[in-house]
Amino acid sequence: MVGFEGMWKILSTKTIFKHPRIELLEDRVQLPDGTETDYLKFKKGNGCTTVICQRKDGAILLQKEYSHPIGKRLWQLPGGGLNDNETPEQGADRELQEESKMKGSEYQIIGSYLMNNRRSENLMYVIVAKDLESVTGLPDDLEENVGSFWKTPQEVDEMIRTGEMINCHALASWAIYKLKEF
Repeated sequence: MVGFEGMWKILSTKTIFKHPRIELLEDRVQLPDGTETDYLKFKKGNGCTTVICQRKDGAILLQKEYSHPIGKRLWQLPGGGLNDNETPEQGADRELQEESKMKGSEYQIIGSYLMNNRRSENLMYVIVAKDLESVTGLPDDLEENVGSFWKTPQEVDEMIRTGEMINCHALASWAIYKLKEF
């Protein structure tokens, strides 16, 4: 069995692809045994939020949004990337308004997880939003073709059990939510 003898040493880093939504870096690293190799990773961003919206009757807001890489609409929870100098709670509020035209009066971080630990150090913050109200006058984002639906927690569990919900961020966030016993 191979042990954990040491950390990798970064010898150099270069940008190999840059786009407004993603930057890919290549590290030249030295492994603990002295071997040198190249390793691809994403540039550190600001992190992201997943928002679990809970109505007073216990219903949860799910969304269905088109996912271009697989060409299907997937079930998800609201959320998205954080802007510069934005707290997770502020980002959750902004994303919720953009995607669902709703606003919460209270946002609570209940956990976080690494989004893709093999290629990124970015965190996904799981946030519960309560006391929701509709917001008007917001512009539509053509890329945000999102439908919103209220489901009971039991319906969400069933969607996961049957494989109807397969979005990794929704699954991980729901697990954190369920373990917090809301």
